Amino acid sequence: MARKKKKPLLKRLKNGLIYRGAQAAYFLVTKLPRRFGIRLFGVLGGFAFHLTGVEKKRTIEHLRFIYGNKWTEKQIQMNARRVYRELGKNLFDMVYLSRLEEDDFNRIVRYNSLEEFDQAYRRGKGVIVITAHLGCFEMLLHFFAIHGYRSFAIGRKMFEPRLEQLIRKTRSGHNIEYLDRSGNTMKIVRFLKEGKAFGVLIDQDTSVEGVFAPFLGHSAFTPSGPVKLAMKMGIPAFVVTTWGCGDNTHYVNISNELKMLDTGDFEADLVKNVAMANDLICDAIKKNPMQWVWMHRRWKTREHEVRNGQ
Repeated sequence: MARKKKKPLLKRLKNGLIYRGAQAAYFLVTKLPRRFGIRLFGVLGGFAFHLTGVEKKRTIEHLRFIYGNKWTEKQIQMNARRVYRELGKNLFDMVYLSRLEEDDFNRIVRYNSLEEFDQAYRRGKGVIVITAHLGCFEMLLHFFAIHGYRSFAIGRKMFEPRLEQLIRKTRSGHNIEYLDRSGNTMKIVRFLKEGKAFGVLIDQDTSVEGVFAPFLGHSAFTPSGPVKLAMKMGIPAFVVTTWGCGDNTHYVNISNELKMLDTGDFEADLVKNVAMANDLICDAIKKNPMQWVWMHRRWKTREHEVRNGQ
């Protein structure tokens, strides 16, 4: 049997430091009062803005790309720092909320209505919950689980096994299943057939099946798998977004059930249905721009390059 190749020393040291930092942050969340913890993690997020290089630059560039004709350069720089502060606050609550019992959770997390979602869930065909990296999005698994909906999500395996275990801890609990992205397609279909709710993020340009659809006014490569699944299997789908409010509560917005276009041209309908989901996500981002992950390369894949095979 071939021996597993060791990672280079510097990479192992870097991964170890990242893990220790995440471990320390997790420990702090379990010990600090929430109000103080949110404030502290917001300050730490502000520090992180100055310490990150590429991500800081990318955040500023993307804010300039979208808001350059509305905001001054000073506003762009100021709001870029705020993005990191909000990220720090939401990081605290990502762990904090995952540890709460139902009554305490519901005092912090408000929502518009679960009525239509509940009706769709009770059909027993599963539900696809389309969401985005906005606000404290990690807690949505716990939100649906606490309200009695069996839920599951998939994620990419982390580069550091110990960090993977820490993240799994925040993504686990009663009524929740968490799967690795690779090799679990059949399990996803099985869970949906069992009537579970499938939470999936579509607001990043990643190496998965996708289509080009408008995102904040510009064409962006968007994962299309969840929408395709809903179209092919007749599974009800909703766009669910969340954001933090000024009083340190969180608000969850559940859309109406998406009415999937079905004209007989599947590929054209797929693009339009993905665009419909993107529009709802973008509406939420526009209301809460400082709570989205502007450091991600959302528009990195160019449509003309794909068409030309570049």
